[in-house]
Amino acid sequence: MADHARAVDPGDECTPAKSLDELLRLPLQLPRIRIRPWWFPVQELREPLVFYLEAWLADSIFGPDRAIIPEIEWVNQVLLTVDIVNSGNLVEITIFGQPRVQNRVKSVLLSLASRHREHRARAEKMKRLEEFLKAGATGSQTLQHPVA
Repeated sequence: MADHARAVDPGDECTPAKSLDELLRLPLQLPRIRIRPWWFPVQELREPLVFYLEAWLADSIFGPDRAIIPEIEWVNQVLLTVDIVNSGNLVEITIFGQPRVQNRVKSVLLSLASRHREHRARAEKMKRLEEFLKAGATGSQTLQHPVA
């Protein structure tokens, strides 16, 4: 998906007609029409399980283009929707299926999220340690250890 943001000149006036013309020139987004797979019972669409994760975690778990979702759905016999909310900071994950399967999939996704958080924290810690060691090797100043 292309980013259609543009720089605004100080003298540029945004009138409703002008902004409407700009909106009409943007490419249309595809509608979110989804056909229920043949293997998914319709009665399991009644009570979805909904929870929220940070957007970067959803990108790590499902991939930036959400390519992993169909495989997760097929293996677990659930339907998943991942929608961006809160200005892109959070995603809403909705799981349709049998209640015990919904809970299992939620548990797996939360475990993956926890693992990705730990991995990110460890990577940041290692980066700080490398910077500390590089600064210690080149400088003669007394440095305090950043990792405590």
